[in-house]
Amino acid sequence: MKHVHSLRFESLEARQLLSRAHVLVAVAHAARPPATPVVLNGTLTVDNNPNATTTTTNEDGSMTTSVPVAGQLGALGEVHGIWDETVDSFGDYEGPDTLTLHASNGTFAVAFNNENAPRADVKVHGAVSYEHPQIVYGGNGAYARASESGTIELTTNAARTQIVSMTLHTQNT
Repeated sequence: MKHVHSLRFESLEARQLLSRAHVLVAVAHAARPPATPVVLNGTLTVDNNPNATTTTTNEDGSMTTSVPVAGQLGALGEVHGIWDETVDSFGDYEGPDTLTLHASNGTFAVAFNNENAPRADVKVHGAVSYEHPQIVYGGNGAYARASESGTIELTTNAARTQIVSMTLHTQNT
């Protein structure tokens, strides 16, 4: 006795199957575009107004102080953002510090370690400045692939009790 089979359709019939090796090669060809260098030469003013500054206690007992900053940076023009500095539950510095800056074409973050300054440079009227290495480590929008490194100079007030400005100098171009 003959069995009649219904017509069957193989859904993968017209498709090419790729092994895992072929997939990895295909992904390798879709490499990410190179990082885009940005120049951050310029100065940010730190808003030390107590009403503008916030301090948050973290779950581990450390405290993060967030201070608004604004200014002109290179070809980016006017930027504004927040400077975050964290101390542990004993009040000891817990770096790195971060600057999250907003420009017209996106946002980017700059990291620097504010713990051990090589030496202070005396400025006008008793103010001092400390220079630290800094680097752009992330961003979005036009700065999603931003690349930059250089130094950041933190300048105090005459009483040396507060940082009043941050001057960034790009060195990777």
